[in-house]
Amino acid sequence: MPKGPDRFQKQIVIENLHKHVEYLSVKIGDRHLWKGDSLDRTAEYIESAVSGYGYAVERQSYSSYGKTVSNLIVEKRGESEGVVIVGAHYDSVPGTPGADDNASSVAGLLELARLCKESPSRKTLVFAAFVNEEPPSFGSRNMGSMVYAKHLKDNNISIDVMISLEMIGFFSEEVVQGYPLPGMDVFYPKKGNFIGIVGNFPSSRYVFLLKRGIRKHSNMIAKSLTAPEFFGGINLSDHYSFWQHGYRAVMITDTSFYRNRNYHQETDTIDTLNFERMAELVKGLYFTLREF
Repeated sequence: MPKGPDRFQKQIVIENLHKHVEYLSVKIGDRHLWKGDSLDRTAEYIESAVSGYGYAVERQSYSSYGKTVSNLIVEKRGESEGVVIVGAHYDSVPGTPGADDNASSVAGLLELARLCKESPSRKTLVFAAFVNEEPPSFGSRNMGSMVYAKHLKDNNISIDVMISLEMIGFFSEEVVQGYPLPGMDVFYPKKGNFIGIVGNFPSSRYVFLLKRGIRKHSNMIAKSLTAPEFFGGINLSDHYSFWQHGYRAVMITDTSFYRNRNYHQETDTIDTLNFERMAELVKGLYFTLREF
């Protein structure tokens, strides 16, 4: 087994992913503005984790519906020019513990940050935990990623691409996979056993690079879709905020409601997730980020 930064200890990654999802979806549960201090507790957990990895954490705080909320941003400086942002939202809709949506992705984000901290990277990597992705904030000035993308644009900060992690934990060998249009299952799997990489046309190069990298560095089945921004819900996550501000952005997803019937339900619980598959995706993304 490779040593140093090339070593990937899958069992440790599985255990860490489970620990993070358990804390977020079981110990905290619903995470939104209207459930007490749930967002504050979530932000404190994320900040404690990444601080423990040796990062300096920037809190981008702002007022939303009369309350102060925060995005959490950490940075790993690269050896050359270029910036890649990896982001995930940490809130959930009321009435759901949000294990897949989106504790799974926050867990993945934290593990990627941990793995990348001591590894060389060509480009600067930014890991961002966003607040307020879910309705009624989605698409509005209250959306955490919208606040962050606007900040980048207003300050003329260029980035290569933003990668949005949106529900990465639900996999099934059953024929459960749905699609926006009839007949798509002729070209895409009928089983829910793959990860999707989707983007708009300006982001197509990174859709390809991410699919190729995940396939190369893991045994994850990776399928891609490049389409207009309005097609089939491919804009329903934090990458949308970056599209709105003229940046390239890609979403990594288990396809959400096209597969997972627990979407936005109280049944979106930790026991429905496949942590072995999640760890395999983290592995593919980790080595792909190092290659960018």
